Amino acid sequence: MEMLYSAALGELVSRAVSFFLLAKREEQAAATAQEEELLQRLRHLLLRSCTVVEEAERRLVTNGAMLRQLGALRDETLRGYYVLDAVRCGASLGGGDRRKDGDENNQKEEAEASRLAFALSRFNPAKRVRVPSGSGDPEARESGARLRELRQAVRGLEDMIGDLKEFVVFLTSYPPMHRQPYSAHMFVDNCMFGRDMEKERIMQFLLQTEPPGAPRRLGVLPIVGPAHIGKSTLVEHVCYDERVRSHFCLILFYRHNDLIDETVASFREKCVVKHKNDNHASSRQRLLIVIEILEDVDEETWNRLYSSGRTMAHGSRMIVTSRSENIVRFGTTHALRLKCLSTEAYWYFFKMTVFGSDDPGQHPKLASLAMEMASLMQGSFSFANIGAVVLRDYFNIQSWSRAVTRIREYLQKNVSLFGEYTDDIKDKDRPRFTWSIMNQKPDKYCLLHNVYERGSQEDVPEIPYSDILAMCAQPRGEYDVLFWRSRIPPYLNYVCKCEIRDM
Repeated sequence: MEMLYSAALGELVSRAVSFFLLAKREEQAAATAQEEELLQRLRHLLLRSCTVVEEAERRLVTNGAMLRQLGALRDETLRGYYVLDAVRCGASLGGGDRRKDGDENNQKEEAEASRLAFALSRFNPAKRVRVPSGSGDPEARESGARLRELRQAVRGLEDMIGDLKEFVVFLTSYPPMHRQPYSAHMFVDNCMFGRDMEKERIMQFLLQTEPPGAPRRLGVLPIVGPAHIGKSTLVEHVCYDERVRSHFCLILFYRHNDLIDETVASFREKCVVKHKNDNHASSRQRLLIVIEILEDVDEETWNRLYSSGRTMAHGSRMIVTSRSENIVRFGTTHALRLKCLSTEAYWYFFKMTVFGSDDPGQHPKLASLAMEMASLMQGSFSFANIGAVVLRDYFNIQSWSRAVTRIREYLQKNVSLFGEYTDDIKDKDRPRFTWSIMNQKPDKYCLLHNVYERGSQEDVPEIPYSDILAMCAQPRGEYDVLFWRSRIPPYLNYVCKCEIRDM
């Protein structure tokens, strides 16, 4: 009886295990089939949404409601590409910037965990995976996370596209702007990216007509944001717009550190004429004055300069950009605050900069490493441009894996030296640590001191920072390097002092 009992029990256990494995295999096959179906639907929806977005971008849309709808469609499209690329390259998926209101405590815990781990990135998708706590299988949890994010991306695009019938009809009523055909990576590489809504907000302020009989007053728009976030670039692109150039007879730029001790006369002498419309013969035509300063302005200086606006023509405008929030008080309208790009928008920009015309799906391991780098560097435009130069020259898994390691060590070393993470959008009152990303065992490191701007016509150092990272140049001691050269207006050069030290 004992032998019979043991044999029966063994048979039952064997069958139970077989049924379990079979059920699990069937479940995995069903999940794989469902994931592939969602991927196909997502690709189809992205093709449709991209067609609408590209068509809208080549037309001169001025309706505010349509612009907001276009912005929402663009965000959903970028989100879709982010999910698609993450699934194809096997990267961890998170919720992007879409956090629920009840997740504030989780955000604090994540921020503290990031600080201790030296990742310190508000964009790290691996730290935002939300999966059911009841499942103990890591593979099942990851599969569930992918399916959930795919469903959300598909549902979001389907909802947006379902509401686009009237949008497309009205879109055809706007005249197309003549533009040469372009590849996506060439467009991203040579145009301002991700600031369409901010640009239209400035355009509405500049082109707003004054009601009849309104008192003469100089309109002032403050634009604030951290260093290297794109304030100057945004204003420059606005001033290049033909609508602005035809609206104002004269566009003046004032680019100095502050306005202290400036008089009305000295201020006008230091202004640079950005554009002059010869079609306006009268001296009483509208003016646009752009003031770019780093810090705050005292009340007395501002009141003295602003009072000179009484002599300007009706409808003249002024834009003031600064890193200081204090300039908001000088505005006659709500200030425009520039922030970092969303996770999805920055990834789209970064992958186009790094991969160019190549499809990241053809290089899943490299794409996964690129997503990790993008999540660590907090939306830095300079990293996307500087790093892309090096990564394209060393287009292999070994070099990119080493680059990820170097970035993590860069974060860790800066925290250990300075007590906090330092990035490209903070004021540089102290140096920051860096080293080569290509040398496997560096015996030297360098400190980068303040990054400052120089105009396109000014002399700049011959050694680019990308050569330091790639070990193409190994100078000694202290020297200036060309940190980054912008390829879009106003074509600024960013220079910093580099100091080589032994480890």
